Amino acid sequence: MDIRIFRIHSKLIELVWPQVISIDILQEQQQVKQFFEKEYADGIREIRVGFNTLSLKLRIEITEEDCRDILEEIHQLPTLISDFASKTWKIPVCYCTEYGKDLEKLVQIHKISLEEIIRLHSEATYTLHFYGFLPGFMYLGGLPEKLHTPRKNSPERAMPGGTVAIGGKQTGIYPAESPGGWHAIGNCPIRLFDISKEVPVIPAIGDKINFEPISKEVFEEIKQFSHQGLYTWHHD
Repeated sequence: MDIRIFRIHSKLIELVWPQVISIDILQEQQQVKQFFEKEYADGIREIRVGFNTLSLKLRIEITEEDCRDILEEIHQLPTLISDFASKTWKIPVCYCTEYGKDLEKLVQIHKISLEEIIRLHSEATYTLHFYGFLPGFMYLGGLPEKLHTPRKNSPERAMPGGTVAIGGKQTGIYPAESPGGWHAIGNCPIRLFDISKEVPVIPAIGDKINFEPISKEVFEEIKQFSHQGLYTWHHD
Protein backbone atom coordinates (compact mmCIF):
# COMPACT_ATOMS: atom_id res chain seq x y z
CA MET A 1 0.00 0.00 0.00
CA ASP A 2 1.33 3.42 -1.02
CA ILE A 3 0.15 5.39 2.02
CA ARG A 4 1.49 8.34 4.00
CA ILE A 5 0.37 9.30 7.49
CA PHE A 6 0.14 12.80 8.94
CA ARG A 7 -0.41 13.80 12.57
CA ILE A 8 -2.58 16.90 12.17
CA HIS A 9 -2.68 17.35 15.94
CA SER A 10 -2.66 15.10 19.01
CA LYS A 11 -6.17 13.74 18.37
CA LEU A 12 -6.38 13.85 14.57
CA ILE A 13 -4.41 11.84 12.02
CA GLU A 14 -4.85 11.48 8.27
CA LEU A 15 -3.80 8.71 5.90
CA VAL A 16 -3.15 9.85 2.33
CA TRP A 17 -3.07 7.80 -0.88
CA PRO A 18 -1.85 8.94 -4.36
CA GLN A 19 -4.03 11.66 -5.95
CA VAL A 20 -6.01 9.49 -8.36
CA ILE A 21 -9.59 8.18 -8.31
CA SER A 22 -9.04 4.44 -8.12
CA ILE A 23 -11.06 1.34 -7.21
CA ASP A 24 -7.84 -0.22 -5.86
CA ILE A 25 -7.45 2.71 -3.46
CA LEU A 26 -11.11 2.43 -2.46
CA GLN A 27 -10.59 -1.26 -1.60
CA GLU A 28 -7.50 -0.44 0.44
CA GLN A 29 -9.37 2.31 2.28
CA GLN A 30 -12.17 -0.06 3.22
CA GLN A 31 -9.67 -2.67 4.40
CA VAL A 32 -7.84 -0.08 6.53
CA LYS A 33 -11.14 1.28 7.88
CA GLN A 34 -12.22 -2.22 8.93
CA PHE A 35 -8.82 -2.73 10.57
CA PHE A 36 -9.22 0.44 12.66
CA GLU A 37 -12.81 -0.43 13.58
CA LYS A 38 -11.70 -3.86 14.77
CA GLU A 39 -8.43 -3.05 16.51
CA TYR A 40 -8.85 0.54 17.75
CA ALA A 41 -12.60 1.14 18.04
CA ASP A 42 -12.43 2.33 21.66
CA GLY A 43 -9.92 5.06 20.80
CA ILE A 44 -11.66 6.39 17.68
CA ARG A 45 -14.38 9.03 17.74
CA GLU A 46 -14.98 9.32 13.98
CA ILE A 47 -13.63 8.02 10.65
CA ARG A 48 -14.02 10.06 7.47
CA VAL A 49 -13.13 8.86 3.99
CA GLY A 50 -12.40 10.83 0.80
CA PHE A 51 -11.17 9.75 -2.63
CA ASN A 52 -7.56 9.72 -1.40
CA THR A 53 -7.78 10.22 2.36
CA LEU A 54 -8.90 8.52 5.53
CA SER A 55 -9.08 10.76 8.61
CA LEU A 56 -9.29 9.57 12.21
CA LYS A 57 -10.69 11.79 14.95
CA LEU A 58 -9.46 10.24 18.19
CA ARG A 59 -10.58 10.06 21.82
CA ILE A 60 -6.99 9.71 22.99
CA GLU A 61 -3.79 11.59 22.21
CA ILE A 62 -1.32 10.13 19.75
CA THR A 63 2.39 10.73 19.14
CA GLU A 64 4.49 10.73 15.99
CA GLU A 65 5.95 7.41 17.09
CA ASP A 66 2.44 5.99 17.46
CA CYS A 67 1.72 7.09 13.89
CA ARG A 68 4.77 5.28 12.59
CA ASP A 69 3.72 2.13 14.45
CA ILE A 70 0.19 2.32 13.01
CA LEU A 71 1.54 2.74 9.48
CA GLU A 72 3.74 -0.32 9.98
CA GLU A 73 0.68 -2.32 11.09
CA ILE A 74 -1.21 -1.20 7.99
CA HIS A 75 1.63 -2.25 5.72
CA GLN A 76 1.48 -5.71 7.26
CA LEU A 77 -2.18 -6.21 6.36
CA PRO A 78 -2.73 -9.00 3.80
CA THR A 79 -2.83 -7.99 0.15
CA LEU A 80 -6.35 -7.81 -1.24
CA ILE A 81 -6.96 -10.32 -4.03
CA SER A 82 -10.71 -10.00 -4.62
CA ASP A 83 -13.09 -7.27 -5.70
CA PHE A 84 -16.02 -5.85 -3.76
CA ALA A 85 -19.14 -7.98 -3.59
CA SER A 86 -21.08 -5.07 -5.05
CA LYS A 87 -24.47 -4.41 -6.64
CA THR A 88 -25.05 -2.33 -9.77
CA TRP A 89 -27.93 0.11 -9.25
CA LYS A 90 -29.95 1.71 -12.05
CA ILE A 91 -30.79 5.37 -11.40
CA PRO A 92 -33.21 7.15 -13.77
CA VAL A 93 -32.22 10.56 -15.14
CA CYS A 94 -34.06 13.00 -17.37
CA TYR A 95 -31.37 14.61 -19.51
CA CYS A 96 -32.72 17.82 -21.03
CA THR A 97 -31.97 21.53 -21.03
CA GLU A 98 -34.95 22.18 -18.74
CA TYR A 99 -33.29 20.22 -15.92
CA GLY A 100 -29.72 20.34 -17.19
CA LYS A 101 -29.19 24.03 -17.82
CA ASP A 102 -25.46 23.56 -18.45
CA LEU A 103 -25.81 20.99 -21.24
CA GLU A 104 -25.44 23.57 -24.00
CA LYS A 105 -22.42 25.05 -22.23
CA LEU A 106 -20.78 21.61 -22.14
CA VAL A 107 -21.50 21.22 -25.86
CA GLN A 108 -19.43 24.36 -26.45
CA ILE A 109 -16.67 23.39 -24.03
CA HIS A 110 -16.13 19.86 -25.35
CA LYS A 111 -17.09 20.43 -29.00
CA ILE A 112 -19.37 17.39 -29.05
CA SER A 113 -23.12 17.10 -29.50
CA LEU A 114 -25.68 17.14 -26.69
CA GLU A 115 -26.64 13.58 -27.65
CA GLU A 116 -23.01 12.47 -27.33
CA ILE A 117 -22.74 14.01 -23.85
CA ILE A 118 -25.83 12.11 -22.76
CA ARG A 119 -24.59 8.88 -24.33
CA LEU A 120 -21.17 9.10 -22.71
CA HIS A 121 -22.60 9.95 -19.29
CA SER A 122 -25.33 7.31 -19.30
CA GLU A 123 -23.32 4.43 -20.77
CA ALA A 124 -20.52 4.64 -18.19
CA THR A 125 -20.49 2.53 -15.03
CA TYR A 126 -19.61 4.48 -11.89
CA THR A 127 -18.30 3.37 -8.49
CA LEU A 128 -19.57 4.88 -5.24
CA HIS A 129 -16.48 5.90 -3.26
CA PHE A 130 -18.09 7.74 -0.36
CA TYR A 131 -20.96 9.96 0.76
CA GLY A 132 -20.25 13.59 1.64
CA PHE A 133 -21.01 17.31 1.20
CA LEU A 134 -24.75 16.68 1.77
CA PRO A 135 -26.54 13.68 3.31
CA GLY A 136 -27.00 11.26 0.43
CA PHE A 137 -24.57 12.98 -1.96
CA MET A 138 -22.71 10.20 -3.77
CA TYR A 139 -19.12 10.81 -4.86
CA LEU A 140 -18.77 8.68 -7.97
CA GLY A 141 -15.64 7.66 -9.82
CA GLY A 142 -15.69 6.59 -13.46
CA LEU A 143 -16.67 9.72 -15.40
CA PRO A 144 -15.47 9.37 -19.02
CA GLU A 145 -12.42 11.53 -19.66
CA LYS A 146 -14.18 13.34 -22.52
CA LEU A 147 -16.59 14.79 -19.93
CA HIS A 148 -14.04 16.00 -17.39
CA THR A 149 -14.95 19.64 -16.82
CA PRO A 150 -13.51 22.19 -14.35
CA ARG A 151 -15.95 23.33 -11.69
CA LYS A 152 -17.63 26.69 -12.19
CA ASN A 153 -15.67 29.76 -11.12
CA SER A 154 -18.80 31.11 -9.40
CA PRO A 155 -21.01 28.47 -7.73
CA GLU A 156 -24.76 28.58 -8.20
CA ARG A 157 -26.75 29.82 -5.20
CA ALA A 158 -29.27 26.97 -5.52
CA MET A 159 -28.99 23.70 -7.42
CA PRO A 160 -32.44 22.00 -7.38
CA GLY A 161 -32.74 18.73 -5.51
CA GLY A 162 -32.13 15.78 -7.84
CA THR A 163 -29.76 17.73 -10.12
CA VAL A 164 -27.31 15.43 -11.89
CA ALA A 165 -24.07 17.29 -12.45
CA ILE A 166 -20.43 17.09 -13.52
CA GLY A 167 -17.53 18.67 -11.65
CA GLY A 168 -13.88 18.03 -12.43
CA LYS A 169 -13.38 14.27 -12.92
CA GLN A 170 -16.55 13.41 -11.01
CA THR A 171 -20.30 13.20 -11.39
CA GLY A 172 -22.99 13.13 -8.74
CA ILE A 173 -26.55 14.00 -7.77
CA TYR A 174 -27.56 16.82 -5.43
CA PRO A 175 -30.04 15.04 -3.10
CA ALA A 176 -31.54 18.33 -1.91
CA GLU A 177 -31.48 21.97 -3.00
CA SER A 178 -28.05 23.36 -2.31
CA PRO A 179 -25.42 25.81 -3.53
CA GLY A 180 -23.12 24.08 -5.99
CA GLY A 181 -20.36 24.65 -8.51
CA TRP A 182 -20.88 21.63 -10.74
CA HIS A 183 -22.44 21.65 -14.24
CA ALA A 184 -26.09 20.54 -14.33
CA ILE A 185 -26.92 18.00 -17.08
CA GLY A 186 -30.22 16.50 -15.90
CA ASN A 187 -32.37 15.55 -12.94
CA CYS A 188 -33.09 12.37 -11.00
CA PRO A 189 -36.71 11.90 -9.80
CA ILE A 190 -36.08 9.52 -6.88
CA ARG A 191 -35.32 10.34 -3.25
CA LEU A 192 -31.65 9.63 -2.56
CA PHE A 193 -31.79 10.24 1.20
CA ASP A 194 -34.69 9.38 3.49
CA ILE A 195 -34.09 10.12 7.18
CA SER A 196 -37.25 8.21 8.12
CA LYS A 197 -35.70 4.91 6.96
CA GLU A 198 -33.50 2.71 9.15
CA VAL A 199 -30.92 2.88 6.33
CA PRO A 200 -31.42 6.37 4.81
CA VAL A 201 -29.36 5.64 1.66
CA ILE A 202 -29.64 2.62 -0.64
CA PRO A 203 -26.34 2.14 -2.55
CA ALA A 204 -23.42 1.05 -0.36
CA ILE A 205 -19.80 2.12 -0.62
CA GLY A 206 -18.23 0.13 -3.46
CA ASP A 207 -21.51 -0.38 -5.32
CA LYS A 208 -21.82 0.49 -9.00
CA ILE A 209 -24.17 3.06 -10.53
CA ASN A 210 -25.64 3.15 -14.04
CA PHE A 211 -27.71 6.15 -15.16
CA GLU A 212 -30.79 5.32 -17.23
CA PRO A 213 -32.11 8.09 -19.56
CA ILE A 214 -35.87 8.68 -19.23
CA SER A 215 -38.43 11.04 -20.79
CA LYS A 216 -40.10 13.96 -19.01
CA GLU A 217 -43.32 11.94 -18.78
CA VAL A 218 -41.60 9.01 -17.10
CA PHE A 219 -39.70 11.45 -14.89
CA GLU A 220 -42.96 12.88 -13.51
CA GLU A 221 -44.44 9.41 -12.96
CA ILE A 222 -41.39 8.16 -11.04
CA LYS A 223 -41.19 11.38 -9.03
CA GLN A 224 -44.76 10.92 -7.82
CA PHE A 225 -44.12 7.28 -6.89
CA SER A 226 -40.92 8.22 -5.06
CA HIS A 227 -42.48 11.04 -3.04
CA GLN A 228 -45.28 8.67 -2.02
CA GLY A 229 -42.71 6.13 -0.84
CA LEU A 230 -43.76 3.66 -3.54
CA TYR A 231 -40.65 3.65 -5.73
CA THR A 232 -38.51 0.50 -5.73
CA TRP A 233 -34.80 0.76 -6.45
CA HIS A 234 -33.49 -1.67 -9.09
CA HIS A 235 -30.14 -3.43 -9.33
CA ASP A 236 -28.61 -6.15 -11.49
